[in-house]
Amino acid sequence: MRQYTVIASLAALAVGASAQTVTVTTLEDVTDFSGARRVADLPGPDGKVSFREAVTATNNTPGAQTIAFAIPRDEWWLVDDMAVLKLEDGAFVVTDDNTTIDFSTQEDHTGDTNPDGPEVGIYGLQANGWGVPAIIVRADDCVFRGLGAVWLRGSSIAIWNGNRNRVVGCDTLGVEIDPYPEHCAFNVIGGTVPEDGNTLEFVELVCGADDNIIIGNALQTIFVGASPYCDTSSRNRIGGPTPEERNVISGFGSFGSEGFPVGEGIELSWATDTLIEGNYIGITADGAARAPGNGPTGIEINDSDNTIIRNNVVAGMKVAGRNHYNGQTFGRAIRVNAINRDNNNIVIEGNLIGTDATGQIPITTYNGIEVSNLTANSTPQGVRIGGAEPLQGNTIRFTDRTGIFATRLIADAEFSGNNISDNGLLGIDLLAGNGDFGVTPNDAGDADSIGANGLQNFPVLDTAQTDGTSVRARGTLNSRPNRSYRVELFASSTCDPSGYGEGERYLGSATVDTDGSGDAPFDTTVTGAVAEGEFITATATDIAAAATSEFSACIEAAQGGCAADLDGDGDADADDFFAYLDLFAAGDAAADLDNDGDTDADDFFTYLDLFAVGC
Repeated sequence: MRQYTVIASLAALAVGASAQTVTVTTLEDVTDFSGARRVADLPGPDGKVSFREAVTATNNTPGAQTIAFAIPRDEWWLVDDMAVLKLEDGAFVVTDDNTTIDFSTQEDHTGDTNPDGPEVGIYGLQANGWGVPAIIVRADDCVFRGLGAVWLRGSSIAIWNGNRNRVVGCDTLGVEIDPYPEHCAFNVIGGTVPEDGNTLEFVELVCGADDNIIIGNALQTIFVGASPYCDTSSRNRIGGPTPEERNVISGFGSFGSEGFPVGEGIELSWATDTLIEGNYIGITADGAARAPGNGPTGIEINDSDNTIIRNNVVAGMKVAGRNHYNGQTFGRAIRVNAINRDNNNIVIEGNLIGTDATGQIPITTYNGIEVSNLTANSTPQGVRIGGAEPLQGNTIRFTDRTGIFATRLIADAEFSGNNISDNGLLGIDLLAGNGDFGVTPNDAGDADSIGANGLQNFPVLDTAQTDGTSVRARGTLNSRPNRSYRVELFASSTCDPSGYGEGERYLGSATVDTDGSGDAPFDTTVTGAVAEGEFITATATDIAAAATSEFSACIEAAQGGCAADLDGDGDADADDFFAYLDLFAAGDAAADLDNDGDTDADDFFTYLDLFAVGC
């Protein structure tokens, strides 16, 4: 993973550091000044300065300038609470470096006329101008502060060729950085102090938008990427490690004409080296509840490489279809999806999914994490969900359906160290070749391969003993011969209704090697506070392939020293052996050591193995 660019200091950006100030005094889109059309030539014969004149004058005047606003209320139109600039002659194009456009200065002239937002907006009166930006930036080191609503334009501010620009304190339509065929870098949308955060419908970074930062905003949706026909967008950061950098993303989504719900909080498509960190997606700014109006997907990663999704809270994705999709429900917190090419090196770690910001309270979410692809020619590769290091594991709880599922063509999705519980269906579901959900039984030698992660076999737990501070687990993994596997152990307060999983608390892992027959018995002790009567489950990961199994069948943790010590005296002796024979002869469920519902020869030989090891 490449290092993410961090702007060392925002002080270098010219926030209000202009040598000259030009004040806009009319809403009209007029130009009547002449000469060199510089700041010194203002105003024209009408005695007023329009926004277009101010932009033209600062573009033609060397040095740094600020454009301020003092539009008299007797000119206001359309709405009563803000001055709405008329745009009639094409986008306002800023080409002069170090220009500050401070719409918030209108409040100094007329007071706080709009307590819920800014005092200056823009209305597009230009014929056929819908879809075109209101303000186009072709300059460096500019600041745009306090812009309000923009009507009948494609975006509020578009940076088409500029670096180190800032958009702060706006409550407006949206911002795009679309520099094709050039590249734009080090632009910042938002900030870490409250007055710098924007409220926006969208942000788009496309076709060569590199090293940009989106922080501290309230947003509906963010798109980062490109297409097969222009350069990718690289090394962009959405959010950050501190609460001040958090974006709150909600209210996204819509319905197609057939009633199929669409829309994502964050979408990456043909992007590289993107960091998505510390955001609230689908929930309210206090982290406590579902935000209204969310679409079916919180974060969507399509055809993108080297992506990190870290320490976000993603919940609230559950949408009922309409029209032809009436009666169907859709939603997932995160989807990694290959459409036209592979997704490579996707890391999803430390996130809370399906919960509030405490990780304890459910917030309606249909599915947790989905790893999928559209065709056999494109698949996500190198997907890691969680990790064995501290704070890498995700918490995935309370979804209506599955915690993690992978579709049948996925080959190498690794799930490690996660805390998965209280989901409506399986904690981990590898879809089989026929696409069916549900537990996929183990097969001898792990010969099946048509299905997610090659339908990697899960371990079979024979016994689990706890002393309150550690757990000793014994069992066997049967998989492909002569390979190394990581067996991870989990504890849960209850067993999943299926009998397999979940994994409420990650305990630890052990590495095992299969023999020529594909067998790897294990006897491992991991540290963890587990009470008697809780349930232990396990997963297996093929280390070379980075492919993880579903959860094993659960087994109840017993208090004591070892599994063969049936009378609890600390020794595995003849009394224990004959006690087991009595249980076995009676067909008692306590003799069913592999929990398959039958007391048979497999259980008998398992007990012999345990007895031979002793205490």
